[in-house]
Amino acid sequence: MGPTRIGIRHLRYTIAVADAGGFRAAAEALNIAQPAVSKTVQDTEKDLGFTIFQRGGSGFEITEPGRVFLDDARLTLAAFERTIRASRQNELGARGHIIVGYSALATSSHISAGLDRLNRLHPGCQVEMHVMSTDTMMKNLKTGEIDIGFLLFHESVQDPQVTQRPIWSTQIGVVVPRSIDDVSLDMLRDADFVIGVRENWRSFRALLDAAFVEPGLRPSIVDEAWDVQVIFQRVAEGRGLTFYPISAADSLPAALKIMAVPGWAPQLTIAMAWSNVADTKLLRAFRDSFCDNFACK
Repeated sequence: MGPTRIGIRHLRYTIAVADAGGFRAAAEALNIAQPAVSKTVQDTEKDLGFTIFQRGGSGFEITEPGRVFLDDARLTLAAFERTIRASRQNELGARGHIIVGYSALATSSHISAGLDRLNRLHPGCQVEMHVMSTDTMMKNLKTGEIDIGFLLFHESVQDPQVTQRPIWSTQIGVVVPRSIDDVSLDMLRDADFVIGVRENWRSFRALLDAAFVEPGLRPSIVDEAWDVQVIFQRVAEGRGLTFYPISAADSLPAALKIMAVPGWAPQLTIAMAWSNVADTKLLRAFRDSFCDNFACK
């Protein structure tokens, strides 16, 4: 077996085809010509000696050897991205650099307290924060685009390449205009709601669907939005109410408040997640800074 000619570009293009579901979509995502993507994937398959994508009239399927290769390729690409990022930060004189993704549901003083402790223990470490959906975090953890994620802990959000550690739990309440004095299950049965689009709020919507069963709730959803701030704006405009974790009450606009519903107390758990392939000393220190403040489960 001779030396391989496969490089990072080959891994990146092949993964893009798998993730995009086709060569044309991958080319658009990569912003390059489709023939270049097709040629790179063909060269990769030729070098490996097996087919990654089984082409057909209605698209393609990933072969079993291809799945194994793609899993390894993702880990390799994630490690590469982290190495480049760390090297650039070291050149700038930073004492470490961590990119953190967090769900809008995880907005609370818990994260701030953990970051304060990290700063005391590791002054000079730069932490970059980005809000994103739980599904996007899981994907970005595997590709190396983020190092740590704070996401909704749910049975539908599992991946063998990502470790999750529950950090805190909170009750889900109802976000209402400040003019509303109290809420009840009967009120919820008659109220209209503005909810996050299922595509972007998949795991939270699944959690709510399960929580609605016992009290027999069938909320009237009159509007959906992608972004949480748009949801809050529509609640403030009187378009409807919404559901949100009580621990995130401080993030609400001044015109809104969050209230617990008597007789109905569904729980939401936030987990800290990281890629199994990127367990550095600094990331362990980051995780410990949170677990020292909260009883990690």
